[in-house]
Amino acid sequence: MTPAQALANLSSRAALYDLRDRAERARSAADLRKMFFALLPQVAPDLFVEAGAHDGSSARRARKLLPEASVIAFEANPHNHARFSKAHDFNALKVDYRHAALSDCDGPVTFKVLTADQHSAQGVYSGRSSLLLREDPKADYDSVTVPGVRLDSLADSTARAALWVDVEGATEKVLSGADALLDKTALLMIEVESVPFWQGQWLVHDVLAHLMGKGLVPVARDFERKHQFNILFLSEPAMALPNMLPVLEMQHSLARYRSA
Repeated sequence: MTPAQALANLSSRAALYDLRDRAERARSAADLRKMFFALLPQVAPDLFVEAGAHDGSSARRARKLLPEASVIAFEANPHNHARFSKAHDFNALKVDYRHAALSDCDGPVTFKVLTADQHSAQGVYSGRSSLLLREDPKADYDSVTVPGVRLDSLADSTARAALWVDVEGATEKVLSGADALLDKTALLMIEVESVPFWQGQWLVHDVLAHLMGKGLVPVARDFERKHQFNILFLSEPAMALPNMLPVLEMQHSLARYRSA
C-alpha cells in the first residue's frame, strides 16, 4: 500500500462525523484519543514517550494505565516546562518531565519560542513553538538553546514502546533520531500536516512513507483541522497481541459512536 492509498483509506473514517461542524471535528479528535488509550494497555509497553508534551497530560494519563512502565515527557519550551513543573508534581506522579527537544542529534539545539503570529499574540506559552520556523511572515520568536535528545538514546533499555508525538512540524527531526526505537514501537500517535505550516517540514505523505517503511500500520485518524490532524499507527506484531483486534474493532464500531 502506498502512502496515498493509506491516506485515502483513513479518510473513509470521515463518515462518522459532519466535518462542516467544528464541534464534530473536535469530537473526532477526542474519539481518536480514546482509541489510543483503549489500545495502550493491550500493547503494555515498557516505555511511553510524549514528545512536545506541553503540560504532560498524555504522559500523566498513560501513567495511570501503565503502572510499571517508564513514562517520559519531553517539553522544549522553557517557559512551559517551568510553568507546568510548578502546576504538577511529576516526581510524585512518577513521570519523567524533561526540559529537552527531541531531535535527530544529541546536544544543544536552537528552539524557536513563538511569541506572536498572524492570528494573535500568543505569548511565550504558545503550544505552537517548534524547532522549525513557521510559514508566516508575521511570526515572531525568541530563539533559545535547549538540550537536544534522540529517541534512539532510549532504545537500548526498551523492549516495547508507545509514542505520542506532537512536535509542531518537526516530525522529520524526531523520527530521524528514532530509527532503532521505531523498530520497537507498537503504538504511535503523531500530528501531521497536509500543507506546510513550518519551513522545510515533512508533510503527511512523508510521515506515512517513513513510518510504513518501519512496519507501522496506519489504522485511524481524526479531522480536528482541515490541514492538520493526528494519525494512529500500530505495528504488525502489536496487531497479533491477544485481545488487540477485538479492542480495535470496538473502537471502530459505528454503534459505539451512536451511543456516545
